[in-house]
Amino acid sequence: MNYKKLALLLFILMLMITKVNVANAQESILSDVSYLYMEKLVATAKANYPRIKTLTSQINIAKSDLAGTKSSWLDPFSFQYVARSNQPTTNSVVDLQTADLLTGYQFGVSINPGSLFAKPSQIKKAREQVKIAESSQAEYFLQLETMVKNRYIVYLQYQKSLVPANNAYNDALSNYNAIKIKYQKAEATFLEYNSASSTLNAATQSKLQSESNYLNAKISLEELTVKRLEEIK
Repeated sequence: MNYKKLALLLFILMLMITKVNVANAQESILSDVSYLYMEKLVATAKANYPRIKTLTSQINIAKSDLAGTKSSWLDPFSFQYVARSNQPTTNSVVDLQTADLLTGYQFGVSINPGSLFAKPSQIKKAREQVKIAESSQAEYFLQLETMVKNRYIVYLQYQKSLVPANNAYNDALSNYNAIKIKYQKAEATFLEYNSASSTLNAATQSKLQSESNYLNAKISLEELTVKRLEEIK
């Protein structure tokens, strides 16, 4: 009889140790973090997130403005020409009002000094606009990377919580079914039955909340990647 009790105690002890080890494994997500997959998530977000495309377009516009400013060095210069007829007229008297003393094509060049001197500062400003656009994109890259990593960790956290919540629900359900049968056979009190029912309800709500948290975390992460996590390998 003593041997049976000792064996039973050893079995219970081993079962408790096993549950503790499982619980400790479930309490840590460090082993589940994949830094390679995390970098893939970041790369996917940088390639697909709409804000990044907007910032890239702003860089292209700034570069286009810079190229246009550089190519407008000739704007301060005005080129003109006048065509004078060299056909003889019936009247040999010179028209002093038109002063057509010269014939053929006449060319002229005029310069706008103010516009010319302003060109270097305009080009410098255009270059600074390119730098600002590139810096804005680089800054947002850092922000987006941080958001993706944070949401990935939260996603893993809620994914990890599904296991204990589901186990607690299964244990509560099994205990409730066993107590219910005993209660129907008058082998358990109403207090025990009510306690088992309350425990099952609490476990059910906890399971539903864990599943909801997991799905919301997944949706939140996929908002940044603009792709389903199942599609990112």
